[in-house]
Amino acid sequence: MEQIPTTSDEPGFLKAMLTRSMGALLRGLAGAAALLLLLISTARAYPEQPPAGHTGGFGEPTCHRCHFDQPLNDPGGALTVDGIPKRYTPGERYFITVHLKRPDMGVGGFQLASRFKDGERAGHQAGSLQAVDGRVEVTREDSSGVQYAQQTKAGTSLVLPNTATWTVAWVAPTTMRGTVMFHLVANAGNDNASQFGDYIYVREFLSPPGETPK
Repeated sequence: MEQIPTTSDEPGFLKAMLTRSMGALLRGLAGAAALLLLLISTARAYPEQPPAGHTGGFGEPTCHRCHFDQPLNDPGGALTVDGIPKRYTPGERYFITVHLKRPDMGVGGFQLASRFKDGERAGHQAGSLQAVDGRVEVTREDSSGVQYAQQTKAGTSLVLPNTATWTVAWVAPTTMRGTVMFHLVANAGNDNASQFGDYIYVREFLSPPGETPK
């Protein structure tokens, strides 16, 4: 009986298999390289200003989406805030100061949002944020109307070794009342123009309404 050779014995078949395998490997490497370049270019596209909507509140991502190679809220650093009232007075102006500390930090950045926590206005802008100096700017997302306070290019510099500080004014709601939720994210960066080696910190704070002034 005539023996039919198997495809595994055919040199052409093996050559074709190797060619296809090498092609798949090269395509995979090319895809990985493209993804890496995209991540790096994304990080470099916002060297001083984070994209809006990255505070982690109401379904938003945080800066950890891109600066992902270090653990979130690593205990080697600290993110603290002064000035958020335990209970706000409607229409009152408060000065909120953000402090970010971490050893070997080269640059710093932050983003802060103030939104109503509950009810029909949940997730909507609560009060208004205002820049008070050249280290901070306030942007507004067109689709949601939410304001975001964040650092400017000048604001990436440290005020002390291993310490970044920013101050923003917040005017409490007047007509609409309800508990306000502040979402804050900060980046202790190593200043190497990439998303790698940076440490992201996130916090949230609540401020219910106090008594209306007479």
